Amino acid sequence: MISTFISSFKISDIFYLLTTLLILYVSRYYYNYFTRTNPLPGPFPLPVFGNIHQKFGYGFVDWLMLLHKKYGDMFEIYLAGQRTIILCNTDLIESMNVPSTKTKYPYRLILTEGFKEYGIDGTGLVNNNDPKSWKYNRQFFTQAMMTPSFNHQAINWTNELWLEMESYWNNLGENRELDLLKWMHRFTNEMIFRISTGVKSNGIYAYYNTLIPKNNKLSDEEKEKIKESEDFIQSLELLLRGTVYFFILNRFMRHYVPFINGKVKSLLKNRDHYLDKLYSIIKKRRNEIDSTPLDQPLRHDMLTSFITANTPRDINVVKHGDIDADLLRPMTDREIVYNILDAMAGGTDTTANLFCFIVYYLGRYPDVKRRLRQEFDEVLGNDFTKPITNKDLDELEYCEAVIKETYRHTPITFWIGRVNVEKDTVGGYNWPEETQFQILYSAIMKCKDYWTDPEKFDPDRFYKIEENDKYLLEKQHIRTSYTIFGGGIRVCPGRKLAMVELKFLLSSIYRKYDIEMADQNAPLNYFSGILTVCKDLIVKVKPREF
Repeated sequence: MISTFISSFKISDIFYLLTTLLILYVSRYYYNYFTRTNPLPGPFPLPVFGNIHQKFGYGFVDWLMLLHKKYGDMFEIYLAGQRTIILCNTDLIESMNVPSTKTKYPYRLILTEGFKEYGIDGTGLVNNNDPKSWKYNRQFFTQAMMTPSFNHQAINWTNELWLEMESYWNNLGENRELDLLKWMHRFTNEMIFRISTGVKSNGIYAYYNTLIPKNNKLSDEEKEKIKESEDFIQSLELLLRGTVYFFILNRFMRHYVPFINGKVKSLLKNRDHYLDKLYSIIKKRRNEIDSTPLDQPLRHDMLTSFITANTPRDINVVKHGDIDADLLRPMTDREIVYNILDAMAGGTDTTANLFCFIVYYLGRYPDVKRRLRQEFDEVLGNDFTKPITNKDLDELEYCEAVIKETYRHTPITFWIGRVNVEKDTVGGYNWPEETQFQILYSAIMKCKDYWTDPEKFDPDRFYKIEENDKYLLEKQHIRTSYTIFGGGIRVCPGRKLAMVELKFLLSSIYRKYDIEMADQNAPLNYFSGILTVCKDLIVKVKPREF
């Protein structure tokens, strides 16, 4: 009977039915759009596409900056079917970076179906919207990365890794061009891998071996380890880059638009591949812990901390008595995987790219590089064999100013999300709970209302400001108009590690070497998706001329 009913339809009937459904869909879409709460200026959206079609031809941050110029300090866009309010003024964000758990803005993002499909479902720390679970996870990160003993260990490991990388650079020769980004990706990934798992991943060694003539002396086992290490870092890079597809595209576009659906399938396959690797690392470490006699201590690393939490072998100093009883339990493997993934993602891309941006700006501003070297010589001396200490790094104030000024010009995280859990007034409008806001710091950190000569690259704006300094008024705005590690309760737990790596590498390299761009006239080669990242940075490293 059903088949008879269907066969009675003519092609014209099906066409009219589809047309009617399309008209109903479009009508409903625009009814919701024109009756939305608090209509703001912004580009006109299309059904299915939202505003994403208007971004094509621009990097994400460049597109947003153009919209800011056109629509002002508060406007709206539609991505993946979700309305997002863009804020470009410090007066609009006063209540969004409160360092208290009582804040109305405890979350970064609304977890859309796209994020959930990609596995960004809040299980770990970064996008965790469950207050109890977030607090539970956060304390392990704090314990692992914010203690004085960690600072000492991080400096030792950074030094070991730098000496290893330096030896490879010397082996490659002075006239060899290096893609600094690839080296830095492997450096920062190997650091966070060791901190997370307690194991050296040999990522730098593996990459070095891809650049030299094939070494037949290597065993098949060693060749396989090199291949596996390179595969691991490239898989993480692809995983991070792929996030943008699930952030800006809705389900229909991801799965039914030609070319895009093929890319999405490959991204999901890579995600599964990377997660399988993490699960295997956890399984191996569990077996090692189980086979370790009870009278022998376990090593202290993030993975061991996660595995032993709330078990008889708990290595954590901080106990969890102030947390609800349902969280006084061991972590599941899934929770461990996503916490480790958050650490890997947060500790690799941001620091590696920021370092490359710093090198680029130092190449463009020789006076800044000269002052930076002067500070290195004054604080660290000319004995290159003397170990750099945490006290030394703290005294590198101009170096920190250079890092901050570079980030002001080219922020890796150019916008930061905030979601309210209570009704709030922003920009004179009353907003319901679960409104998605994005603070566009690229606009705020270049605004002439807060910054003197905002287009000028001048680290002095962050360095030893005196009472009569021209940047005195600017200094008062830095707390609200500048960010490098986020703010509020969601401030980055790895900020100390990032500063240790950046200061240590800058001082170690520029004390001994000159870094020159292969093409001095080349513009900064960057790409802007979810993050602003360096696409490549081809340099030559030569001994410093004293």
